[in-house]
Amino acid sequence: MGPSANDETVARLMAYHDRLEEAGEGRFDDVFREPPAGIGAHEIDTAGIIRRVNPEELRLLGYSEAQMVGRPVSDFIVMQEAAQRAIGQRLEGQRDTKPFHRTFRKGDGTALTMLMVVRLIRGDGGKTTGIRTVMTEAPRPE
Repeated sequence: MGPSANDETVARLMAYHDRLEEAGEGRFDDVFREPPAGIGAHEIDTAGIIRRVNPEELRLLGYSEAQMVGRPVSDFIVMQEAAQRAIGQRLEGQRDTKPFHRTFRKGDGTALTMLMVVRLIRGDGGKTTGIRTVMTEAPRPE
């Protein structure tokens, strides 16, 4: 039996994370704004506020950049309290960063389950300054 759709999807998400990290400051914005088809990305600060979001995530969720940037990411998640708790735990290093599913509320009010991979963003001295999330629509069970 070969790899599952979930495994292949996680590999695509991890590869995009790697491309972002390898891009360096000069190319980061280009790589962030031009992701592989179907892969959204956003970054939040330590307060859980969205600081940047890529065009593909905006398309997937049906929002404009102005509607998302500057707002808590939990505003877009169906189970807000659980999401806020998980974000806080990740920022404090108390929760792993393995792939997981989260259901988002789209701009039209419908729900969309996303497969997500997060990585901590570190600033000077290795201090955590936020979380970068890459995500795509969760594969349907086979």
